[in-house]
Amino acid sequence: MADHPSGPPGGDQDDRPGEKPTEPFGGGAPPPPPPSPYSQPGGYGQQPGYGPPTPESPYGQPGYGQPGYGQPGYGYAAAPQTEGTATAALVIAIVGFVTCLWPVAGIVALILANSATKRIEESGGRLSGLEQARWARIIGIVELALTAIGVVLLIILIAISATSTSYSGV
Repeated sequence: MADHPSGPPGGDQDDRPGEKPTEPFGGGAPPPPPPSPYSQPGGYGQQPGYGPPTPESPYGQPGYGQPGYGQPGYGYAAAPQTEGTATAALVIAIVGFVTCLWPVAGIVALILANSATKRIEESGGRLSGLEQARWARIIGIVELALTAIGVVLLIILIAISATSTSYSGV
C-alpha cells in the first residue's frame, strides 16, 4: 500500500500548515442560496406580487393585512378613552354612600365629577365618561342632602331634649 498524505481526497494539499488559503480582493460574492425544496421548476414557485411581510401587509400578501392602530383604513374607529377622574368620582361616591361617610365622600365626588366633566367636554370626543361623572354628581348630591337632613334632625332632637327636660324638685 502506498502512503497517502492526509487531506481532502482529490484536492490540492497545502504544505504550509496553519495558513489559510487567500481569498480574492473584495471578499468575493457569497454563494447563491440553495433552491427551496418547495419551489417548482418552470417558474411556478412564489406567485408574483407576494413578498416578505411589511407593516402594511404582515402576511406578505398585498391588501390582506389589517391597518395598524390609528392608521386610516377600514374597520372600527378607536374607542375614546374613559376619563379616570370620572371613574374615581363614581367609586368614591359609591363607597362613601355604602360606608356612611356622606359629607366627605359627597364633597370629593362633586369636585371630581365637575373636574371630569370639564375635561371630557374640552377633549373634543377623545375622552368618555360623562355618564360616570353624572352619576357621581347625583350620588354626591344625595349624600350631601342626607347629611343636611341628618344635621337638621340632630338639631331638632337636641332642641326637643333641652326643652322637655324638667327638673322635679324633691
